[in-house]
Amino acid sequence: MAEVRQIPLSFVSPHPKLATRLRLDAGSLAALIRQSVGEDVPNGQLEPGRVVPRQEGKGYYAYIGVRRLRALASLFEETGDERFSVFNAYVDSDRSLLDLFLRVRSENEDGRGERVGLSTLEKIFGLNKIGGSIPPGRLDDEMRRELSVAERLDERRITRLFEVETASHFRFRLEHLERLCQMEDARELYESAACIAGLAIPPERIEGAIQGRDSAPTFRWFGTLFPEFKAKPERQGAVITPTTADRAVAGVTERKGEGTTTASVQRHLEVHEADVILVPCPECGVENMLQARLEAEVVRLSPDPEAASLTAGAEVVLSCALKCVDCGTEFGAFIKPLGGRRFAVEASLSTRFREPGEELEAIDLRFDFEKGVWQKLEGEKVVGLVRTRGKAREVRV
Repeated sequence: MAEVRQIPLSFVSPHPKLATRLRLDAGSLAALIRQSVGEDVPNGQLEPGRVVPRQEGKGYYAYIGVRRLRALASLFEETGDERFSVFNAYVDSDRSLLDLFLRVRSENEDGRGERVGLSTLEKIFGLNKIGGSIPPGRLDDEMRRELSVAERLDERRITRLFEVETASHFRFRLEHLERLCQMEDARELYESAACIAGLAIPPERIEGAIQGRDSAPTFRWFGTLFPEFKAKPERQGAVITPTTADRAVAGVTERKGEGTTTASVQRHLEVHEADVILVPCPECGVENMLQARLEAEVVRLSPDPEAASLTAGAEVVLSCALKCVDCGTEFGAFIKPLGGRRFAVEASLSTRFREPGEELEAIDLRFDFEKGVWQKLEGEKVVGLVRTRGKAREVRV
Protein backbone atom coordinates (compact mmCIF):
# COMPACT_ATOMS: atom_id res chain seq x y z
CA MET A 1 0.00 0.00 0.00
CA ALA A 2 1.30 3.45 -0.92
CA GLU A 3 2.53 5.62 1.90
CA VAL A 4 1.52 9.20 2.55
CA ARG A 5 4.41 11.61 2.00
CA GLN A 6 4.94 14.99 3.61
CA ILE A 7 5.90 17.29 0.75
CA PRO A 8 7.03 20.90 1.27
CA LEU A 9 4.51 23.36 -0.15
CA SER A 10 7.19 24.93 -2.33
CA PHE A 11 7.46 21.63 -4.22
CA VAL A 12 3.73 21.35 -5.00
CA SER A 13 1.45 23.29 -7.34
CA PRO A 14 -2.01 22.56 -8.80
CA HIS A 15 -2.02 20.44 -11.94
CA PRO A 16 -2.42 22.88 -14.87
CA LYS A 17 -4.63 20.53 -16.91
CA LEU A 18 -6.76 18.95 -14.22
CA ALA A 19 -8.71 21.95 -12.99
CA THR A 20 -12.43 21.30 -12.54
CA ARG A 21 -13.45 23.98 -10.07
CA LEU A 22 -14.50 27.32 -11.51
CA ARG A 23 -14.31 28.86 -8.05
CA LEU A 24 -12.16 27.52 -5.23
CA ASP A 25 -12.81 29.16 -1.86
CA ALA A 26 -10.43 27.72 0.73
CA GLY A 27 -11.38 30.01 3.62
CA SER A 28 -13.75 27.68 5.48
CA LEU A 29 -11.44 24.70 4.96
CA ALA A 30 -8.47 26.68 6.32
CA ALA A 31 -10.45 27.31 9.50
CA LEU A 32 -11.27 23.60 9.79
CA ILE A 33 -7.62 22.62 9.27
CA ARG A 34 -6.51 25.08 11.95
CA GLN A 35 -9.01 23.56 14.40
CA SER A 36 -7.85 20.03 13.55
CA VAL A 37 -4.18 20.52 14.41
CA GLY A 38 -3.15 17.93 16.99
CA GLU A 39 -0.49 15.46 18.01
CA ASP A 40 -1.68 12.89 15.46
CA VAL A 41 -2.27 15.44 12.71
CA PRO A 42 0.44 18.12 13.08
CA ASN A 43 -0.64 20.16 10.04
CA GLY A 44 -4.39 19.65 10.55
CA GLN A 45 -4.84 17.99 7.14
CA LEU A 46 -7.23 15.14 7.90
CA GLU A 47 -7.29 13.62 4.41
CA PRO A 48 -4.24 13.26 2.14
CA GLY A 49 -4.28 14.58 -1.40
CA ARG A 50 -2.80 12.97 -4.50
CA VAL A 51 0.08 14.23 -6.63
CA VAL A 52 2.05 13.20 -9.71
CA PRO A 53 5.71 14.04 -10.41
CA ARG A 54 6.31 16.92 -12.79
CA GLN A 55 7.64 15.75 -16.11
CA GLU A 56 9.94 18.71 -16.49
CA GLY A 57 11.81 18.20 -13.25
CA LYS A 58 11.72 18.58 -9.50
CA GLY A 59 8.41 18.83 -7.70
CA TYR A 60 4.84 17.61 -8.01
CA TYR A 61 1.46 18.55 -9.41
CA ALA A 62 -1.50 18.14 -7.06
CA TYR A 63 -4.60 16.85 -8.84
CA ILE A 64 -6.70 15.82 -5.83
CA GLY A 65 -6.78 18.02 -2.75
CA VAL A 66 -6.03 21.34 -4.44
CA ARG A 67 -8.36 23.14 -2.04
CA ARG A 68 -6.49 21.58 0.90
CA LEU A 69 -3.22 22.71 -0.68
CA ARG A 70 -4.44 26.29 -0.98
CA ALA A 71 -5.82 26.27 2.56
CA LEU A 72 -2.45 25.15 3.96
CA ALA A 73 -0.62 27.77 1.88
CA SER A 74 -2.98 30.45 3.21
CA LEU A 75 -2.42 29.36 6.81
CA PHE A 76 1.36 29.22 6.38
CA GLU A 77 1.41 32.70 4.85
CA GLU A 78 -0.82 34.05 7.63
CA THR A 79 0.88 32.43 10.62
CA GLY A 80 4.40 31.47 9.51
CA ASP A 81 3.82 28.23 11.45
CA GLU A 82 6.04 25.51 9.95
CA ARG A 83 3.38 22.90 10.68
CA PHE A 84 1.38 24.31 7.78
CA SER A 85 4.35 24.25 5.37
CA VAL A 86 3.84 20.65 4.22
CA PHE A 87 1.19 18.91 2.13
CA ASN A 88 0.31 15.29 2.89
CA ALA A 89 -0.27 13.30 -0.29
CA TYR A 90 -0.01 9.99 -2.08
CA VAL A 91 2.34 10.03 -5.07
CA ASP A 92 0.93 8.46 -8.25
CA SER A 93 2.75 7.75 -11.49
CA ASP A 94 2.30 5.89 -14.79
CA ARG A 95 -1.27 7.13 -15.23
CA SER A 96 -2.70 8.78 -18.31
CA LEU A 97 -4.15 12.26 -18.14
CA LEU A 98 -7.62 10.83 -18.74
CA ASP A 99 -7.23 8.32 -15.89
CA LEU A 100 -6.24 11.14 -13.56
CA PHE A 101 -9.18 13.23 -14.74
CA LEU A 102 -11.65 10.39 -14.19
CA ARG A 103 -10.28 9.95 -10.68
CA VAL A 104 -10.77 13.67 -10.01
CA ARG A 105 -14.38 13.41 -11.18
CA SER A 106 -15.00 10.34 -9.05
CA GLU A 107 -13.62 12.10 -5.95
CA ASN A 108 -15.82 15.15 -6.54
CA GLU A 109 -18.93 13.53 -8.02
CA ASP A 110 -20.93 13.85 -4.81
CA GLY A 111 -20.56 16.50 -2.17
CA ARG A 112 -19.62 15.31 1.29
CA GLY A 113 -18.35 17.18 4.31
CA GLU A 114 -16.65 20.37 3.15
CA ARG A 115 -16.65 19.15 -0.45
CA VAL A 116 -19.29 20.33 -2.93
CA GLY A 117 -20.22 18.09 -5.86
CA LEU A 118 -19.21 19.14 -9.36
CA SER A 119 -21.78 20.95 -11.46
CA THR A 120 -22.34 20.00 -15.11
CA LEU A 121 -20.59 23.20 -16.15
CA GLU A 122 -17.54 22.31 -14.03
CA LYS A 123 -17.41 18.83 -15.60
CA ILE A 124 -17.39 20.47 -19.02
CA PHE A 125 -14.72 22.92 -17.86
CA GLY A 126 -12.51 19.97 -16.87
CA LEU A 127 -13.02 18.25 -20.22
CA ASN A 128 -12.21 21.51 -21.99
CA LYS A 129 -8.78 21.44 -20.32
CA ILE A 130 -7.86 17.92 -21.49
CA GLY A 131 -9.92 17.67 -24.70
CA GLY A 132 -6.93 16.94 -26.94
CA SER A 133 -5.65 14.15 -24.67
CA ILE A 134 -8.71 11.89 -24.64
CA PRO A 135 -8.38 8.58 -26.57
CA PRO A 136 -11.52 7.72 -28.58
CA GLY A 137 -13.80 5.13 -27.06
CA ARG A 138 -12.84 5.78 -23.41
CA LEU A 139 -15.91 7.83 -22.52
CA ASP A 140 -19.48 6.78 -21.77
CA ASP A 141 -22.40 8.35 -23.66
CA GLU A 142 -22.96 11.20 -21.21
CA MET A 143 -19.29 12.15 -21.08
CA ARG A 144 -19.15 12.12 -24.88
CA ARG A 145 -22.01 14.61 -24.89
CA GLU A 146 -20.16 16.72 -22.33
CA LEU A 147 -17.00 16.58 -24.42
CA SER A 148 -18.93 17.75 -27.49
CA VAL A 149 -20.05 20.82 -25.52
CA ALA A 150 -16.53 21.37 -24.15
CA GLU A 151 -15.12 21.43 -27.66
CA ARG A 152 -17.54 24.19 -28.70
CA LEU A 153 -17.27 26.44 -25.63
CA ASP A 154 -13.96 28.15 -24.90
CA GLU A 155 -12.78 28.82 -21.36
CA ARG A 156 -13.99 32.43 -21.36
CA ARG A 157 -17.54 31.46 -22.30
CA ILE A 158 -17.59 28.70 -19.71
CA THR A 159 -16.41 31.16 -17.06
CA ARG A 160 -19.07 33.72 -17.96
CA LEU A 161 -21.81 31.08 -17.92
CA PHE A 162 -20.60 30.16 -14.43
CA GLU A 163 -21.05 33.81 -13.42
CA VAL A 164 -24.66 33.56 -14.62
CA GLU A 165 -25.14 30.43 -12.51
CA THR A 166 -23.72 32.16 -9.44
CA ALA A 167 -25.81 35.33 -9.84
CA SER A 168 -29.06 33.45 -10.46
CA HIS A 169 -28.56 30.56 -7.97
CA PHE A 170 -29.21 28.16 -10.86
CA ARG A 171 -27.28 25.25 -12.38
CA PHE A 172 -27.42 24.56 -16.09
CA ARG A 173 -28.20 21.01 -17.12
CA LEU A 174 -26.43 19.26 -19.95
CA GLU A 175 -29.41 19.78 -22.27
CA HIS A 176 -29.25 23.55 -21.65
CA LEU A 177 -25.54 23.67 -22.47
CA GLU A 178 -25.92 21.52 -25.57
CA ARG A 179 -28.31 24.13 -26.97
CA LEU A 180 -26.33 27.16 -25.82
CA CYS A 181 -23.04 25.94 -27.29
CA GLN A 182 -24.61 26.05 -30.75
CA MET A 183 -24.75 29.85 -30.57
CA GLU A 184 -21.85 31.68 -32.21
CA ASP A 185 -23.10 35.19 -31.37
CA ALA A 186 -22.04 36.22 -27.85
CA ARG A 187 -25.09 38.42 -27.18
CA GLU A 188 -27.48 35.65 -28.21
CA LEU A 189 -25.61 33.17 -26.00
CA TYR A 190 -25.52 35.26 -22.82
CA GLU A 191 -29.02 36.72 -23.13
CA SER A 192 -30.45 33.24 -23.70
CA ALA A 193 -28.46 31.84 -20.77
CA ALA A 194 -29.67 34.68 -18.54
CA CYS A 195 -33.32 34.00 -19.38
CA ILE A 196 -32.91 30.27 -18.77
CA ALA A 197 -31.15 30.75 -15.43
CA GLY A 198 -33.09 33.79 -14.20
CA LEU A 199 -36.42 32.04 -14.68
CA ALA A 200 -35.19 28.48 -13.96
CA ILE A 201 -36.44 27.31 -17.36
CA PRO A 202 -36.37 23.50 -17.79
CA PRO A 203 -34.76 22.04 -20.92
CA GLU A 204 -38.09 21.23 -22.57
CA ARG A 205 -38.93 24.97 -22.63
CA ILE A 206 -35.54 26.26 -23.70
CA GLU A 207 -36.66 27.50 -27.13
CA GLY A 208 -39.16 29.85 -25.51
CA ALA A 209 -36.38 31.32 -23.37
CA ILE A 210 -34.23 31.87 -26.46
CA GLN A 211 -37.09 33.65 -28.27
CA GLY A 212 -37.57 35.89 -25.23
CA ARG A 213 -33.87 36.62 -24.71
CA ASP A 214 -34.36 40.38 -25.34
CA SER A 215 -35.78 40.51 -21.81
CA ALA A 216 -32.46 39.48 -20.21
CA PRO A 217 -31.59 43.08 -19.14
CA THR A 218 -34.60 43.03 -16.79
CA PHE A 219 -32.62 40.84 -14.39
CA ARG A 220 -30.87 43.13 -11.92
CA TRP A 221 -27.55 41.23 -12.20
CA PHE A 222 -27.39 41.09 -16.01
CA GLY A 223 -26.01 44.61 -16.52
CA THR A 224 -23.30 43.97 -13.93
CA LEU A 225 -22.14 40.75 -15.58
CA PHE A 226 -22.54 41.94 -19.18
CA PRO A 227 -22.21 45.75 -19.32
CA GLU A 228 -21.41 45.50 -23.02
CA PHE A 229 -24.91 44.07 -23.67
CA LYS A 230 -26.88 46.26 -21.28
CA ALA A 231 -28.23 48.47 -24.06
CA LYS A 232 -30.48 46.85 -26.62
CA PRO A 233 -29.02 46.75 -30.15
CA GLU A 234 -30.55 48.94 -32.83
CA ARG A 235 -32.34 47.01 -35.50
CA GLN A 236 -32.68 49.53 -38.29
CA GLY A 237 -34.26 48.50 -41.56
CA ALA A 238 -35.44 45.16 -40.22
CA VAL A 239 -39.01 44.10 -40.88
CA ILE A 240 -40.27 41.26 -38.71
CA THR A 241 -43.22 39.30 -40.00
CA PRO A 242 -44.94 37.65 -37.07
CA THR A 243 -45.99 34.04 -37.32
CA THR A 244 -49.08 32.69 -35.63
CA ALA A 245 -46.91 31.60 -32.71
CA ASP A 246 -45.37 35.08 -32.49
CA ARG A 247 -48.82 36.63 -32.23
CA ALA A 248 -49.76 34.26 -29.47
CA VAL A 249 -46.65 35.17 -27.46
CA ALA A 250 -45.91 38.77 -28.39
CA GLY A 251 -47.86 41.99 -28.60
CA VAL A 252 -48.24 43.03 -32.27
CA THR A 253 -48.94 46.60 -33.39
CA GLU A 254 -49.87 47.24 -37.02
CA ARG A 255 -48.40 50.28 -38.80
CA LYS A 256 -49.81 51.22 -42.17
CA GLY A 257 -47.65 53.13 -44.64
CA GLU A 258 -48.03 54.00 -48.27
CA GLY A 259 -49.53 50.83 -49.68
CA THR A 260 -47.65 48.57 -47.24
CA THR A 261 -48.27 47.04 -43.86
CA THR A 262 -45.46 46.10 -41.45
CA ALA A 263 -45.47 44.75 -37.95
CA SER A 264 -43.52 45.83 -34.90
CA VAL A 265 -43.13 42.85 -32.61
CA GLN A 266 -41.82 42.90 -29.07
CA ARG A 267 -40.58 39.37 -28.49
CA HIS A 268 -41.00 38.87 -24.77
CA LEU A 269 -41.16 35.43 -23.25
CA GLU A 270 -44.62 34.78 -21.85
CA VAL A 271 -44.02 32.76 -18.71
CA HIS A 272 -46.88 31.31 -16.74
CA GLU A 273 -46.58 29.02 -13.74
CA ALA A 274 -49.65 27.32 -12.28
CA ASP A 275 -50.33 26.02 -8.78
CA VAL A 276 -47.40 27.80 -7.11
CA ILE A 277 -46.92 27.74 -3.34
CA LEU A 278 -45.26 30.86 -1.93
CA VAL A 279 -43.09 30.01 1.07
CA PRO A 280 -41.57 33.05 2.83
CA CYS A 281 -37.96 32.84 3.95
CA PRO A 282 -37.94 32.97 7.78
CA GLU A 283 -34.86 35.22 7.66
CA CYS A 284 -35.66 37.92 5.06
CA GLY A 285 -39.31 37.30 4.19
CA VAL A 286 -38.75 36.79 0.46
CA GLU A 287 -41.41 34.57 -1.10
CA ASN A 288 -39.76 31.44 -2.49
CA MET A 289 -41.84 29.87 -5.29
CA LEU A 290 -42.48 26.12 -5.04
CA GLN A 291 -44.63 23.60 -6.85
CA ALA A 292 -45.58 20.45 -4.95
CA ARG A 293 -46.53 17.34 -6.86
CA LEU A 294 -47.39 14.41 -4.63
CA GLU A 295 -49.92 11.64 -4.69
CA ALA A 296 -49.81 8.91 -2.07
CA GLU A 297 -52.13 6.11 -1.12
CA VAL A 298 -52.09 3.19 1.28
CA VAL A 299 -53.43 -0.21 0.26
CA ARG A 300 -54.49 -2.64 2.98
CA LEU A 301 -54.21 -6.22 1.76
CA SER A 302 -56.66 -8.83 2.99
CA PRO A 303 -55.42 -12.16 4.42
CA ASP A 304 -57.70 -13.74 1.83
CA PRO A 305 -55.89 -13.42 -1.54
CA GLU A 306 -59.27 -13.45 -3.33
CA ALA A 307 -60.80 -10.73 -1.18
CA ALA A 308 -60.82 -7.09 -2.20
CA SER A 309 -58.11 -4.81 -0.91
CA LEU A 310 -58.86 -1.49 0.75
CA THR A 311 -57.27 1.68 -0.61
CA ALA A 312 -57.15 4.95 1.32
CA GLY A 313 -55.50 8.29 0.76
CA ALA A 314 -52.38 8.82 2.84
CA GLU A 315 -51.88 11.94 4.93
CA VAL A 316 -48.34 13.04 4.17
CA VAL A 317 -46.03 15.98 4.82
CA LEU A 318 -43.38 17.00 2.31
CA SER A 319 -40.14 18.05 4.00
CA CYS A 320 -37.38 19.76 2.02
CA ALA A 321 -34.28 21.84 2.69
CA LEU A 322 -34.23 25.09 0.70
CA LYS A 323 -31.88 28.00 0.12
CA CYS A 324 -33.54 31.40 -0.11
CA VAL A 325 -33.35 32.78 -3.66
CA ASP A 326 -32.45 36.24 -2.32
CA CYS A 327 -30.46 36.10 0.93
CA GLY A 328 -29.16 32.52 0.54
CA THR A 329 -30.31 31.44 4.01
CA GLU A 330 -30.86 27.70 4.31
CA PHE A 331 -34.18 26.75 5.88
CA GLY A 332 -36.64 23.90 6.10
CA ALA A 333 -40.02 23.91 4.37
CA PHE A 334 -42.84 21.57 5.40
CA ILE A 335 -45.85 21.22 3.10
CA LYS A 336 -48.99 19.17 3.67
CA PRO A 337 -51.55 18.74 0.85
CA LEU A 338 -55.08 19.47 2.08
CA GLY A 339 -56.91 18.76 -1.16
CA GLY A 340 -57.26 20.68 -4.39
CA ARG A 341 -55.03 23.75 -4.34
CA ARG A 342 -55.01 24.04 -0.54
CA PHE A 343 -51.88 23.31 1.50
CA ALA A 344 -50.65 23.66 5.07
CA VAL A 345 -47.19 25.25 5.08
CA GLU A 346 -44.45 25.91 7.64
CA ALA A 347 -41.00 27.46 7.13
CA SER A 348 -38.31 27.24 9.78
CA LEU A 349 -34.60 27.96 10.16
CA SER A 350 -34.44 24.47 11.68
CA THR A 351 -34.79 21.46 9.37
CA ARG A 352 -36.18 19.32 12.20
CA PHE A 353 -39.64 18.02 11.36
CA ARG A 354 -42.65 20.03 12.45
CA GLU A 355 -46.34 19.87 11.60
CA PRO A 356 -47.21 22.68 9.15
CA GLY A 357 -49.87 25.00 10.53
CA GLU A 358 -50.50 27.91 8.15
CA GLU A 359 -53.13 27.15 5.52
CA LEU A 360 -52.86 28.74 2.09
CA GLU A 361 -53.95 28.21 -1.48
CA ALA A 362 -51.64 27.72 -4.44
CA ILE A 363 -51.82 30.51 -7.02
CA ASP A 364 -50.97 31.13 -10.66
CA LEU A 365 -48.14 33.45 -11.67
CA ARG A 366 -47.04 35.41 -14.73
CA PHE A 367 -43.74 37.23 -15.30
CA ASP A 368 -43.90 40.90 -16.35
CA PHE A 369 -40.72 41.53 -18.35
CA GLU A 370 -41.18 45.30 -18.56
CA LYS A 371 -41.07 45.65 -14.76
CA GLY A 372 -39.09 42.51 -14.04
CA VAL A 373 -41.59 41.14 -11.52
CA TRP A 374 -43.72 38.06 -10.97
CA GLN A 375 -47.44 38.85 -10.87
CA LYS A 376 -50.05 36.94 -8.85
CA LEU A 377 -53.11 36.08 -10.90
CA GLU A 378 -56.76 35.35 -10.31
CA GLY A 379 -57.91 34.23 -13.72
CA GLU A 380 -56.40 36.90 -15.98
CA LYS A 381 -56.52 39.60 -13.30
CA VAL A 382 -53.32 40.70 -11.56
CA VAL A 383 -53.94 40.77 -7.79
CA GLY A 384 -50.42 41.41 -6.47
CA LEU A 385 -46.70 40.89 -6.89
CA VAL A 386 -44.44 38.14 -5.59
CA ARG A 387 -41.92 39.50 -3.14
CA THR A 388 -38.57 38.40 -4.57
CA ARG A 389 -36.29 40.77 -2.67
CA GLY A 390 -35.66 41.28 1.03
CA LYS A 391 -36.14 44.50 2.94
CA ALA A 392 -32.63 45.77 2.32
CA ARG A 393 -32.95 45.18 -1.41
CA GLU A 394 -36.57 46.15 -2.04
CA VAL A 395 -37.18 48.32 -5.08
CA ARG A 396 -40.29 50.08 -6.30
CA VAL A 397 -41.92 48.92 -9.48
